[in-house]
Amino acid sequence: MFVSAAATAAVLDWGEMIRAVRAAYSVPHPPQTSVRAVARGNGTSIRGLVSSPPGTRCMGAKVFGVARARQVTYLLPLFDQETAELVALVDALHITALRTAATSAVAVDRLAPRRPATLCVLGSGDEAQAHVRALAAVRTLRGVRLFSPNPANRERAAQTLERELRVPCAAVASPADAVAGADLVVAAARSRDETPILDGAWLAPGVVLVSVGSTVPEQRELDVRSIEVCDLIVCDAVHEVVNETGDFLAARAAGVAFEDKLATLNDLVAHKVDARVAAARQPMYKSVGAAIQDVVIGEMAYRAAIKLGLAPELDARLEIKHL
Repeated sequence: MFVSAAATAAVLDWGEMIRAVRAAYSVPHPPQTSVRAVARGNGTSIRGLVSSPPGTRCMGAKVFGVARARQVTYLLPLFDQETAELVALVDALHITALRTAATSAVAVDRLAPRRPATLCVLGSGDEAQAHVRALAAVRTLRGVRLFSPNPANRERAAQTLERELRVPCAAVASPADAVAGADLVVAAARSRDETPILDGAWLAPGVVLVSVGSTVPEQRELDVRSIEVCDLIVCDAVHEVVNETGDFLAARAAGVAFEDKLATLNDLVAHKVDARVAAARQPMYKSVGAAIQDVVIGEMAYRAAIKLGLAPELDARLEIKHL
């Protein structure tokens, strides 16, 4: 079956996605999820993430290629865990933003106090907007403030989200204005020159920080101070966060010690770090993305699209080799 990007956007529900991701992280998933594989060329790159999640029918691999023309496509093939049959090809363009935001909502639901919150989002693109929608599913939002460098984009995003969620959404002129007075801060945008967009000095005690925009060594989103002031750092993939993201590589080079602050998303969801969560004055959730998220949400989209007649069958089959 083929599941288009439009179909995934039409069939996926925030509550169901968040519950599915929470369930996936309630049990240890390594080695069912591999580390990322990245190959870089002359102005190109291709990245692969592979997972065989427990408790699901499918296993799969998200692969996406970035071209010299500054364009990217995402493919998620899903295989049956019992038969090795290729059951679906999913256009994962939207799934990337949706699974990232759903996973952030799982983390925030454990890290943030259960009370209405003011949300700051640095960014106005698909991932930034997805985070507003996902966090609105786990917390009552008193208001949202968005900053991105493009005034037209941030105004358009604020108007769209206010109309859709019926929550006051304001586009603001600086990241400092967006962060001031917020309870939740989501960093989901990088500057073109990879200058950090967030200054840790802006973060008031008790703010929950989410960072999803810097995922490889050459990318920057957080300044060193942001990592220094956070006393609990929950990661979806600890090794990749600390060794393969520009923010944490810069913090390490500056002499910031963060190893004793780290925790896994698995342990957070499984309530293994409850005492650390309760004691944290400045928690952070840092995401680089993991294939378990893609496969769980991709399978959900595949099943829902079939029910609604939005997954046409392709006239193609892989030959199965018996071992």
